[in-house]
Amino acid sequence: MAYVGPTFTQAKRIAWQYLKDYADPYLSKPPQESELKLTLKNDATIHVLGADNADALRGMYLDGFVGDEYAMFRPTVFSQVIRPALSDRNGWGVFASTPRGKNLFWELHKFAQNNPHEWYSLTMKASLSGIMSPSELEALRRQMDPEEFAQEYECSFDAALKGAIYAKEVDSLFADHRVITPDQPSRYDPLLATNFVFDLGFTDATVCIAWQEHRDGSKTILKVDSTTGVDIFEHIDRLHSFSGELGDVWLPHDARAKNLQTGKSVIEQFLGEGIRPRIVPPHKVRDGIAAARKVFPSIYIEEAHTGELVEALKNYRREWNEDLAMFSDRPVHDWASDYADAFRYMCVVLDNSASSPLSKISSATSLLNTNFNLDTLHQDREDKLSLIRRIG
Repeated sequence: MAYVGPTFTQAKRIAWQYLKDYADPYLSKPPQESELKLTLKNDATIHVLGADNADALRGMYLDGFVGDEYAMFRPTVFSQVIRPALSDRNGWGVFASTPRGKNLFWELHKFAQNNPHEWYSLTMKASLSGIMSPSELEALRRQMDPEEFAQEYECSFDAALKGAIYAKEVDSLFADHRVITPDQPSRYDPLLATNFVFDLGFTDATVCIAWQEHRDGSKTILKVDSTTGVDIFEHIDRLHSFSGELGDVWLPHDARAKNLQTGKSVIEQFLGEGIRPRIVPPHKVRDGIAAARKVFPSIYIEEAHTGELVEALKNYRREWNEDLAMFSDRPVHDWASDYADAFRYMCVVLDNSASSPLSKISSATSLLNTNFNLDTLHQDREDKLSLIRRIG
């Protein structure tokens, strides 16, 4: 069996001591602190794990699973990792969480309600459970925002996610029917170039977004890939195998940094494989978010091939500053931020291209010249800047 929290640290802090205390009479040997593992007298084991490192869960065989604060999980953790681990032993699962808007936990909750012959669904509102006294609840209601109280104590899925950055934009995305479902015709146009932008993950996920710009000014996100621990050359191979017209390939500024193992930067690796990338214009995060909000109304998203992007944009939120008692400008760094960073890069490119002379000078198809290194790339940039100054 496995108890899984949103992160390993949270899971340890919430459940590990409770599990040791309650399992103590049934333990066959002392708890394994390094692995957060308990072994019972019947040889059953209980693991405490975190959903933030889903790959560490692969290959397990589970009789049971408890997902705590499931609304904070990455959407694919259960379907791609935990569900297969349960199937070998016909295992059971429990999903518990405070609502955090209409995300994957809300979808699972509605699914359970619609399938009562397979699922048991229980909603425990604080006002009805009897666990907390009416006077304490009334004090909490006076001291908290109405949305915050509704979410934390009354199990409301309609309360806005506190600190959500793109809440209104995502709502409009659905209201304007700009999420293209699998049963609708694709907006992919084989006559248009497909552009790619990367958020490079050196310690976390690398996210790649593919999109097209249409003649009516709209943009369609066609595909989103998220990989962890994958060599950059695998991404390059995917670009080479792309069957459509390859447009611009955009990399973040940290692609200039040299890898200590290879001695080459990501830019040089792309150039060495015949792909001439471009660098996302430098910007502050808050300016990039502003650009994203500006571009958002023109964006369509193909639901079938964009994975967790929409859920990530729903969950992308600002950090709460306890000292100042306010949300900071800095977004929370979690699984959602990997997707949101790549999305921000794309929007900065789109917003910048509308007014930048550089986008009109640089050809999107000049990707096959391999006679480039960092020095020649720098000189090429200086030549373009010089031309821009003359145009200006």
